[in-house]
Parts: sequence; structure tokens; C-alpha cells
Amino acid sequence: MKSIRLLTIVIVICVVVAGFGCTATVPPTQNQSAIKVTVLFFNDIHGHLMPFTVKTDHGKSEVGGIARMATLIKKIRAENEIKGAKTFLFVAGDILQGTPMSTVFHGEPDIQCMNSMKVDVMTVGNHEFDFGLQNFLRLKDLATFPFISANIIRKKSGNRLCDPSVSFKLSEKVNLSVIGVTTKLLLWTTRPDNVSELDVLEPVAAVKETYRSIQGDDPVILLSHSKHETDLKIALSLPNLTAIIAGHDQILFDPIRTVGDVPVFQAFEKGKYLGRIDLEVDSISGQTRLVSHSYKLITKDIEPDKEIDEIVRTYYDRLGEKFKEVVGNTNVLLDGERERIRYEETNLGNFVTDVMLDYTGAEIALLNSGGLRASIDAGPITVEDIFKVMPFANEIVLIDITGGELLQVLKRSVMGSRKDEDGGFLHVSGIRFTIKGHAVEEVNVGRDRLPLDSNKRYRVAITDFLASGGDGHTIFSGKTSEYTGSPLRELIVDTIRNMGTITAKIDGRIKRMGE
Repeated sequence: MKSIRLLTIVIVICVVVAGFGCTATVPPTQNQSAIKVTVLFFNDIHGHLMPFTVKTDHGKSEVGGIARMATLIKKIRAENEIKGAKTFLFVAGDILQGTPMSTVFHGEPDIQCMNSMKVDVMTVGNHEFDFGLQNFLRLKDLATFPFISANIIRKKSGNRLCDPSVSFKLSEKVNLSVIGVTTKLLLWTTRPDNVSELDVLEPVAAVKETYRSIQGDDPVILLSHSKHETDLKIALSLPNLTAIIAGHDQILFDPIRTVGDVPVFQAFEKGKYLGRIDLEVDSISGQTRLVSHSYKLITKDIEPDKEIDEIVRTYYDRLGEKFKEVVGNTNVLLDGERERIRYEETNLGNFVTDVMLDYTGAEIALLNSGGLRASIDAGPITVEDIFKVMPFANEIVLIDITGGELLQVLKRSVMGSRKDEDGGFLHVSGIRFTIKGHAVEEVNVGRDRLPLDSNKRYRVAITDFLASGGDGHTIFSGKTSEYTGSPLRELIVDTIRNMGTITAKIDGRIKRMGE
């Protein structure tokens, strides 16, 4: 197997602004038998089929929209057809969860769009199971392209849930092979009962096994939905990989990251960017060379593809007026930004856990930060806004645990660093504590701020996700739980509707020392 030789790559780093991408190229060769190949890719779209606004240094800008991305893909395919180049479209997982459309229709519009866009292959992401195994299998059957993963197996049989890889014919002697791999966090980042029939094998070993089964000197791309640290380990163990196209971390790898001769790509999140790599593959030997790579920001100056836009609009209209209803207002930004809400106290986390505490009458309320997926800007709040913040249909559960067990829960909450963006970090109400490094200190409970009693039993309000041991909070798993029958998301809608105006704040209930 021949690897990409990157020694001659001249990387051109440019700042991405609306409508411009970053590109690096290497000088062309005179190889007359070379096959030109373009691989387009995106990852972690999380249901964002429609354009949305983001904050910039100059105000706000509208980005994304799968119909706009489809226009760009169609244009590249047409250009490549004229040049005799082959074009492939890959998806690196996590198409589900994050918008009302994705939540209400359980990923169906996402797959319909990807079918029409002629996606060639998708690796399985951890959020593909957020609506259960049966829904995953329904989407897999609905898709006209393969789902792949080398390391998801059925517990009983040991058989893989999906094919581990797929190959595309480039010439009579050479194929382009693609291996899929999924993060082991799958077992913790969705409801445990959604994946109770599944297990996830160690990613590096599973990819190596699949890699060895591919015969010949064909180029091999790893389509990964794992953490970047895992991808690095795979690249070190398989230095002849052509490239790794990654997901899960939701980072724009620009400039590209390399491990030895293996380049690693990732196109951020939510369909903001379309990634592209251009290859030359020798039609006889399979030797492969990276020619160029780029990321294209999807902006409003790109005309939406009519066919894809019609699919999106049809599903959006079916949502009805329910999601357009204004239920209240907020005087402040309710902060659900990933880099903060998964590491520190925010006013959004405080607001939601306070609602849980007040509604249940519990002594303490806890909520995993991975259950809060967006911010709400100051101003009117719609039902759609709340669904974006809380795409998961979680029920409030009451559970009794000792102070000693609660301390272990808090220790699990603070085990990650900021860069880990750990969804198991907890937001709290009815409790205050200090974090020093990864240690929990000065834990106080209730309005009187009494010291935590390790032997006392406390009534705690959590979600059914946490009650089942989700996000690694295994202390809750197996304990007797009182299900309230109250969906948290709907409770938040009703609370905001009754309150009218929200003024949430940070009050020092979670303090980090030494930063």
C-alpha cells in the first residue's frame, strides 16, 4: 500500500471569511496514468438542514443550509465530469439531534436530503442512536448509501451492525476503500437502553483488522467518528493510510493536522463548511498523492438547490405553527455555548436546574451539560428555540442517594478539562461547591448552605438519561427511581410561558479555583 507523500506539500493558510475557503496545493505531476479523484465531506450536521445565524466580529452572519451545500456539490461534480475526475461525497457521522425538524421526524428529512445529494457513504456517529436502535435501522434502510462502522457489534451474536468498509472502483486494478469507525463514547452519550443490545469494540484494533482484510495497494481512507486522540493512534499504527476524514470533535482542521504522512481532516459542524480533498491515484500501482485540500464556508450568496430546498421546506411546513409560537422573552443571552456549558456554570444551566428543583420539590437538581445544545439570544423565545436547546425528550426522575454517593457524582462531573468538552459535566441547583483541578471541595447543600453529610440521604431530581447511567454517571444506574411523567423540555416551555420574562444569572454555585 502506497501512502501519500506530503513532503512536497506547500501549505497555504488563509483566513476563512464569508464565501472563501482555505486551500493548500502541491505542484502537478506528469503521471499520464493518474486518476483524478475529489472527495467532498462534512460531519456533525446535527439536524441543521436550514441556514442559521452565527455571531462574527462584525455582527451576525447567516451560514449553512444543506440546499446551499448541495448546489456547491453539484457544481463541483459538473466541473469534475468535464475534466474526467471522479467525485465522492462522504459523511463523518452525527446527522441527528440539534433542531426541531431532526427531533420531530427522527432524522428522516436528513436522510432524504442526503439521498438526493447522492452521498456515497456515511460512518456511524454516536448520536445516530438517540431515537433508539429500531429508528437507526429504519434510517439505515431508508438510506440509498451505506452506513459503515468497523467496531459496532451486536452483543448476542458478536456480528457487526454495519459493514466495516466499502470500496469504489477507480480502474480495472485499483479501488478506493473507505473504513468506518465510531467512538466508544456511543455507549455513554445516548440513553443506555437505546444501545443495550450493542457493544463498541476498541477502535484502533477494529480498524487495523479491517485494514488488513483489504487486498492490494489500493488507497484507503478512514472515515472516523472518534475523538482526535483516537484518530492519532490509528494513524500511528497504520502509517500508510491515505487520509483520515474525521468527525465528533466538531473542529475545523485548517491547516490540516498530520501524523507522519497521514493527513487528518475535519469540517467543523452543522454544515457550516464543505470539506474537499483532491487526489491523484495511479491507475495501475494505486500510489496516491494529495494534490490539494480546502474548506468552503456555506454562505447565503450560494443559491439553494431547488430539489433539496423543496425537501427541507416540505418537512418544515409539516412542523406547523407549534414551533413558531412565542412563549416568552429573556432579558439576557441564555448561554449554552459548548465551550462554556460543558466546563463551567452558565445562566442557562442554572435556569433549567432551578426549574427542575422548584417543580419537584427535591433538595438538589442535576443536569448533564450534554443535554443543553444551544443558546437563546436576548429577546422573544419560541418553542423552536427551546427545542434547539433541548433536542432530547428527557423525563424528570427523582432518586435518593447518600452524600457520599453525591460526592462521587460530582467527582465524575469535573473529571474533564475544558478542551474535553465533557457532556457529563453537571449543572446544579440546591448545591454549591468548589473545584480545584479535578477535586471537589467545600460542598454545601440547601439555602442554609449546610456541609454535605456523607451519610445522609438526599432527594435528587435528574433526568431519565442520567438515571440510566448516561454520560458515565454509573452511580445512578440500577437505583430505584421515581419517574414523574414530566418531560423536562415541555416543563421548560410551560415555565417560560408562565413567567413571561426570564432573567437568569450566574450566582457562584460552581466555582473553579486556580485558573
